[in-house]
Amino acid sequence: MRGKFQLPNPKSQVRGLPGSLILAVVFCAAFVYSLYFLFAPKPPPKPDAVWTRIVSDGVFRVGIDPSFPPFEYENGKGNVIGFDAALANEIVGQWSHENETPIRVEYVYSGYDGLYDALKAGEFDAILSALPYDARKTEDVRFSHAYFNGGPLIVARIGDESIKTYFDLAKRRVGVELGSSGDAFARRWQRRLQYDVRFYHSPAEALRALTRGEVDGVFTDFIAQSDFAKREGGIRIASAPLVDELFVIAVRKETPTLFAQINAVIDAMKKDGRMGKMQREWF
Repeated sequence: MRGKFQLPNPKSQVRGLPGSLILAVVFCAAFVYSLYFLFAPKPPPKPDAVWTRIVSDGVFRVGIDPSFPPFEYENGKGNVIGFDAALANEIVGQWSHENETPIRVEYVYSGYDGLYDALKAGEFDAILSALPYDARKTEDVRFSHAYFNGGPLIVARIGDESIKTYFDLAKRRVGVELGSSGDAFARRWQRRLQYDVRFYHSPAEALRALTRGEVDGVFTDFIAQSDFAKREGGIRIASAPLVDELFVIAVRKETPTLFAQINAVIDAMKKDGRMGKMQREWF
């Protein structure tokens, strides 16, 4: 009869209940597994083979061209010394302490132009040789965090506090080494700031002209400034680097653990003051 009220069939409800529970349990389990997969701590990656060998054998092989003082050069007794050598010693010293395994540096000599090819061929583990960052090489190697900025800065005479930025040299005489990065920077701003650019064959010539009053400022690098200041004096650094020329360490792409370990030491040395102390010692 139309409109007749019918009670629901208890048997049909009972039969449908287990299936719903199973689906609910499966859904909950899948949801919990997804959360675990997304948020559970990941196991640490397996150390790369080069880092494993360094710790096992206690030898960090460094590619170097020992012909660029004060960064790296031989002391006449077959030993490599310099800022980069001091940095390499700091690196293995910290690794030795953290791993409770003595690790030493083994230098592998190479001509500067052949360093990348030798690294790729596996002749050594890293390049540490006053190596500037080169974006064109990032497809082939990993570059560490920078440990030195070799870009040109402004050098002024002691007593002349009027120069603090390159804008302060507008319409004034600027000395540069011909063909240097300081030369390139001066040419870039020459028209806008009306620099009277004077060219010299070496940074020392430009700095000597500065002390004689022939120019008002010189664009040169920290090393040239430091060397001249120690020998002849009369000059001061007036600015931070005008252009970044960052010195880095290069490793092969397949050595992420070594890469991370190098960066950890560089960062620690910047933080605790060791990097600045080494720069004052060598420059």
